[in-house]
Amino acid sequence: MILRHRQLLLRLFRQYNLPQCAPSSSSSSLLTSENGEKFLKSVTDRLAECQAGNSSAAPEQISYWESIAKQSRIVSDTRSELTQLQSIVNDPKEAEEMRKLAETDIESLRETLETELEELASRVVPLTNLDVLSKCQIELSSGAGGQEAMLFTGELLDMYQKLAAVNSWKWDPLQVDNVPLGGVRSALIAVSGENVYAKMRFEAGVHRVQRVPVNDSRMHTSTASISVLPEPEEVSVVVPSDSVKIEAMRASGPGGQNVNKRSTAVRMTHKETGIAVHCMDERFQHLNIQIAYKRLAAILMQRQVDAMLEKIVSKRKLQVGSKARAEKIRTYNFQHDKVTDHRIQMSITGVNEFLSAGETLQAMIDRLQEQHMEDRLDHIIENCIVE
Repeated sequence: MILRHRQLLLRLFRQYNLPQCAPSSSSSSLLTSENGEKFLKSVTDRLAECQAGNSSAAPEQISYWESIAKQSRIVSDTRSELTQLQSIVNDPKEAEEMRKLAETDIESLRETLETELEELASRVVPLTNLDVLSKCQIELSSGAGGQEAMLFTGELLDMYQKLAAVNSWKWDPLQVDNVPLGGVRSALIAVSGENVYAKMRFEAGVHRVQRVPVNDSRMHTSTASISVLPEPEEVSVVVPSDSVKIEAMRASGPGGQNVNKRSTAVRMTHKETGIAVHCMDERFQHLNIQIAYKRLAAILMQRQVDAMLEKIVSKRKLQVGSKARAEKIRTYNFQHDKVTDHRIQMSITGVNEFLSAGETLQAMIDRLQEQHMEDRLDHIIENCIVE
């Protein structure tokens, strides 16, 4: 998967004449570093102890070590071949033709080694439940900039809806506050599909747009804030019915007599934490209760993610969870027709193409996922986390 992402990025850089900020061999460098060698030796030693009967471990742990050890041997064999070929190139006694053949083989083998190291990195970094989560909630809020900010928020909402369509994700608007003059003040969307949370989680943060509005001649800077919350596969597991207090009330605003005269709105309070959600968008109470359960479950699951991340001390370039919401992550500059992600220092030409959820948006999402993997790999190797 990493190799496919790399090839897509390189193709886009050529197509859009972008600087070569494609993923470097950071993962490879980590694995071949002193700490990387120490980690791989620790894995091999622990596996050998279990196989000799001198130690015990859970079956899934042994399977994890075996997978790493197997790929590590493949990498070691390739590196040995490279060493042998290099000795031929450096040997003045070898025939010129033989040395040229060895140089050609070295170039090909280096590419093979890079691919093998990337595969090893993917085996070292285990998938978590969040990496395969098929549900999430995207919350968009207009920020500084007044009407222009709300127009930008609406454009981001359209972009993510198109991205959902491209990936065959289910798009379910829970709350959308449209503005009469155009744009969106706020929105809450439930999205479901294969690995949707893993792909969307790094969209969380403050998005900034710089452009000249149609009714002005000056450059304006406006913002929109995005939150991406993981939604559990089974809401009832995170929020049992006996763990909440549900209060019915009359909704206010547009919606007709059914909304205004009947108690269709609900406030759901989690007894243990005191967290409350209020839902009134649907015309019928049972639908509002369903949405409230989903919303509360996502908030509680996000708290679990935040608590887990607080325990991890690492040099992360990417923030996930509550910390990401206040971070300025991306700028859409219409004057220079460029989108820049400040976390990975990646710039892409073509703002409109990006907002259309084209290949450039997918390329940036892929690069963010790679950076996340590199962050996790760095943490595992630096701390020699074998178990």
